[in-house]
Amino acid sequence: MRSMGIAVQMTAKGRPTARVVVVEGNWAGPTLFDSFDLTSTDDDLPTLLATLGAGLRARVKGLSPDQVVLRRADLPAVASKKEGPRVRLLAEGALAACARDEVSAVVLLTGKDLAARSPAASKADMDAHAEKVLPGENVEASSAALVGLAP
Repeated sequence: MRSMGIAVQMTAKGRPTARVVVVEGNWAGPTLFDSFDLTSTDDDLPTLLATLGAGLRARVKGLSPDQVVLRRADLPAVASKKEGPRVRLLAEGALAACARDEVSAVVLLTGKDLAARSPAASKADMDAHAEKVLPGENVEASSAALVGLAP
C-alpha cells in the first residue's frame, strides 16, 4: 500500500506551498518512499493554483499512490478576514481536485478528523507518531500519509 500525504502551508510571502510525503507499508512501520514540496512563483492566483495542481497531477501519475490524503486547515478559534487562510483553502481544493483526477481514493479532512481515522488517540498523538516514525519530514504531511496506511 502506498499513501501520499499533503499539507498546505503559507510562506512568509503569502504563497501556498504543498508539503508532500509518500509512504509505504503500514501505520506502525512505514517506509518513506519520497517527499517533496510543490510551489509556484505566479502572482495570478488562478495560475498559481493551476501550477500547483499540474505539479501534483504529474507526481501522482509517476508515484502511483493507492490513496491521497490532504490535511485540511483546522477551523480557527477566532474568525479572520486575512487572505492567507482563504488562499490555503483554495490551494487545498485545487490539489484535491487534481489528485482526484488521477486517484479515486482521495481524503480531505482536518487534523482532528484524520486522527479519528487513525489508531492514535488524538491529533497530538497522531502528530507525535508521525514525528517518531518519519523524523525530519513535515509532520502534518507525514501524519496525513500515515492515515492512508491505517487499518
